[in-house]
Amino acid sequence: MVRSGVYTIAEVEAMTGLSAEVLRQWERRYGFPRPERTPGGHRLYREEDVEALKTIRRYLEEGATPQAAIRRYLAQGVRPQGLEEDLLQALLQADLPRAEALFRKGLRLLGPEGALTGLLVPVLRAVGEAWHRGEASVAQEHLASHFLRARMHELLDLVGQPKGPPILATTPPGERHEMGAMLAAYFLRRGGLPALYLGPDTPLSDLKHLAERLSARGVVLSALLPDPLRALPDGALKGLAPKVVLGGQGASPEEAARLGAVYVEDLERLPEVWEERA
Repeated sequence: MVRSGVYTIAEVEAMTGLSAEVLRQWERRYGFPRPERTPGGHRLYREEDVEALKTIRRYLEEGATPQAAIRRYLAQGVRPQGLEEDLLQALLQADLPRAEALFRKGLRLLGPEGALTGLLVPVLRAVGEAWHRGEASVAQEHLASHFLRARMHELLDLVGQPKGPPILATTPPGERHEMGAMLAAYFLRRGGLPALYLGPDTPLSDLKHLAERLSARGVVLSALLPDPLRALPDGALKGLAPKVVLGGQGASPEEAARLGAVYVEDLERLPEVWEERA
């Protein structure tokens, strides 16, 4: 028996006009809504979930895309004040229990995608900036970065791994900044595509060999700095896999064309790019 104030997916479908298939797709792709689960794995939605979905349905009728409608709704919520700064200070003070509690709070309030893009990524950048300004030591930067990357890996695992030939995500040789590649793998998986995150600084010969061995659908390379890309010869990325995508602050359409890759500026567009003809 379902308790009062909690609804099954069939009931939510009837109450909101959004199909069960759409609700499951949004949960997988956008991390919203976030229903409870019974021991048998059935979804249970709260009253506030139903009201939120009704609001989002209205935005859709006004012409918004599902992603824009969900973001619009979430942006209206009460964002935890000072959460990013609190997490940054906890990490710089090596207070890992507090940092863990703040991360869990952010995950609960913002959802997986919100915690990733709205908390972990900004704090990771802030840690790097603090180190560059001399406000954080190398030891502090290493401790904080290790904590944040571990939580990013956790969220990447949480989104699951769809079946099928994978898309390999990494950085070019000589590029050690891995945040963009991790986000690429996350958004691919969120979009229902199998993505393997390899870590940073992967030799191209090894990458090509692995792609061939796994019959990979493609490769995504994220570059924060331009120099590792400039060091590569013309056409260096061509033929690594059936489709090679290049993005990040260090990349450009011109550099991607020179190297033999497809340039993508917006990571969230990656799933759409893979629907296009190679």
